[in-house]
Amino acid sequence: MTTSITESRVPRKVARPSATPGGCRTKKLGRYLAMSPGLLFLAAISLYPTLYSLVVSFMRWNLSSGEAARFAGLDNFVGLLTDGLFWNSVRVTLVFVFFSVLIELVLTFGLALLFFRGFPGDKLLRALIMMPMLCAPVVVGLLARFSLEPTYGIVNQLMRSIGLPTTEFLGNVDLALPTLIAIDVWQWSPFLFLILLAAMQGLPEEVIEASKIDGASWPRIIWHQFLPLLRYPILVGVLLRLIDSFRVYDIVYMTTRGGPVDATSTMSWQIYDVGFRAFNISYAAAFSWLLLLLVLLAVNSLIRRMVARS
Repeated sequence: MTTSITESRVPRKVARPSATPGGCRTKKLGRYLAMSPGLLFLAAISLYPTLYSLVVSFMRWNLSSGEAARFAGLDNFVGLLTDGLFWNSVRVTLVFVFFSVLIELVLTFGLALLFFRGFPGDKLLRALIMMPMLCAPVVVGLLARFSLEPTYGIVNQLMRSIGLPTTEFLGNVDLALPTLIAIDVWQWSPFLFLILLAAMQGLPEEVIEASKIDGASWPRIIWHQFLPLLRYPILVGVLLRLIDSFRVYDIVYMTTRGGPVDATSTMSWQIYDVGFRAFNISYAAAFSWLLLLLVLLAVNSLIRRMVARS
C-alpha cells in the first residue's frame, strides 16, 4: 500500500518528442513562406525590370518612329561604342566621380580629425555640417541654380560687392563641371564625415596614448596609427560614395541640363536624354547596362587594391 502511494506521488518524466527531419523541414518551409511576399515584391520592382531592360537592350525600339520593337543583336552596344556623345559622357562622369570623391575624402578626414580632438562649440557646428545631407538633391540643385544666377544670385551679388566681375558658373564651359563637383562635395561631405568621425571615436585610446608617450607627433600618429586602423571604414565610405556619384542626375537636371555644350552631360543624364527625350528606349537600356559595367569595374578595382595593400 505504501509503495503504491509513494509511486503515485513521484512525478513521472514526460519524454519530449525528438526533432524529426520532417519537423525541421516544416519549420524551414514556414520561414520561406513567411518571407515569400517580401521576396516577390522585391522581385517585381527590381529583378523583373532589370531583366526586362537587358532584353530591351538587344532590340531596336524607338517610340518616336512608331515601329514595333524587333531584335537587333549587339547593334545598340556597337553604336554606343562608336558614338562620340557616349565617350564624352564617360569622360565627364569619370572626372566628376574622381574629383568629388577625392575632395570629399580629404576634406572630411581633416574635419573628422578636428572634431575628434574636440573644441568649444563642436556639437553645434557638427549639427550645421550635417544639414546639407538632409536636403533632397533636387532641392540642393534648385538652391544652387538660384544662388549662382548671374544677375540676381546671392553669390554673384557678393562677388560684385567686393569688386569681382559677374561669373557664369553654370553657363561657362570651363566652370560648369567644377561647379557641379563643388555642389556635390557640399551636399555629401557630411556622409563621409559621419563615417570617419564614428570610426575615429571607436579607436582604442591605449594605442594613441602609447604613441604620445613614445613622443610621436600628431602627423606621425595619423600616418602610422589612424590610417591603418581606419582603412576599412574609409573603404566602405569611398565605395558608397563612388557608387552614388556614378549615378549623379538630380543636380544636373536642376542646374545645367547637360550643358553648356555637353560639358556636364554625365552618363545618367545621357540615359535620360536618350530614353525620355529622344524616346530611343533600346539605346537607353544598352547605355544603362554599360554604366552598370563601368561601376562594377571601378568598385572591383578599388576592392582589389585595398585587399592587396592590407
